[in-house]
Amino acid sequence: MTNVSLIKDVELFLDDKPSVFALRNEAKRAFLNAKIPSKKNEIWKYSNVKEILESDFDVLANDEEECRCGCCSHHSDENFLNIVFCKGRLHIEEYNLPKGVNVISLAEVLYDGEYKKYIHKTYDLEKNFFASLNGVYLEQGVCFVVDEKIKEPIIIRYRNNDANNLMMNVHNLFLMNKNSKIEVVEEFLSSNDNKYFMNVVNEFLIKEGASFNHYKVQKESFNAYHIALNSIKIEKNAEYKQYYLSNGAKISRNETLVNLDNDDARAEVFSMYKAKKGCLIDITTNVNHNVSNTHSNQYAKAVLEEDSGAVFQGKVYIAKDAVKSEGNQLHKALYLGDAELNCKPELEIYADDVKCSHGATSGEVDKEQLFYLTSRGIAKEDAFNMLINAHLEEIASLVPNEDIRYKFFSSLL
Repeated sequence: MTNVSLIKDVELFLDDKPSVFALRNEAKRAFLNAKIPSKKNEIWKYSNVKEILESDFDVLANDEEECRCGCCSHHSDENFLNIVFCKGRLHIEEYNLPKGVNVISLAEVLYDGEYKKYIHKTYDLEKNFFASLNGVYLEQGVCFVVDEKIKEPIIIRYRNNDANNLMMNVHNLFLMNKNSKIEVVEEFLSSNDNKYFMNVVNEFLIKEGASFNHYKVQKESFNAYHIALNSIKIEKNAEYKQYYLSNGAKISRNETLVNLDNDDARAEVFSMYKAKKGCLIDITTNVNHNVSNTHSNQYAKAVLEEDSGAVFQGKVYIAKDAVKSEGNQLHKALYLGDAELNCKPELEIYADDVKCSHGATSGEVDKEQLFYLTSRGIAKEDAFNMLINAHLEEIASLVPNEDIRYKFFSSLL
């Protein structure tokens, strides 16, 4: 049995609805039977989350007051549509949406039932400790139903300035119908030094010919904890691309589980992160090539400050019948001091006629390059930062949307 301190007795919306109670109860049973993250658990071997497990977080009940921090209004940015969560609760549930996309609150999904059947269908609850915990509090989140090619990016903003000692669980569904396309940015922010726990689950079902560009930007309090599971099922000739930037949280883990379930299904996961002193950033990705002619690519670049920690676990699984598939992974790290990096690229291949690669490199700022820049009159600190930025720029340059690249991914550079 697991430690139940993370389970609180709070009233949730639709607790009295049998089908919703069953979903939450299923998650609770899975949570109580799941392996506690520890060094004895291989997938958590390098990430110590004991601080999270032993913290006594509060949970906002269904009827508690909403925020007063002024974040709950539409932003004037004409290039993006904004969806806002504050302290883990959804605000502004009426949107001026373009034709071909519908955004529904998770509460409405739980009440109505049409899309409820997709919840918890892309992963095994008992194998995902924090995702099962998320299911215990199943209430907050949004559901995207996309039918056409959407030009305007949509931003999901998570505002946590007033989240003091809170555990926040958000569950989002992204249902991509045939030949649809969308770009979604998740932005996690806190400008304070507050302690909180952000626990997010995103489920993606990407049907034939559909395309999803997922941008995630994490700039949170250095006293915060952030755990996220992105679970994706991809059908024929469909694709998912993730661009991840992390520059915050005391402990953060961005886990991506991909199932390539039909011919020409594709997935790419690009990451750029700067691990600060005393912080741990964990990037864990599992890509399952379940059929032939599927393709995946994982590429991460890191900057590690003194006394920081990072984990890169990238696994590519090639099933027996998944011939003519291709899976690649690469991690490059730049050390700015004495830091700890646990890098574990892994290939598990059961088919012939496949192309797979994995690799990892690490090093320090090149002293000759630094000398060259300073000899040209550039201040040493500026030259140092230029070389750090150059290391990360390669990932930022891969962001296909110029507005998103400039607005969100230039901040580390």
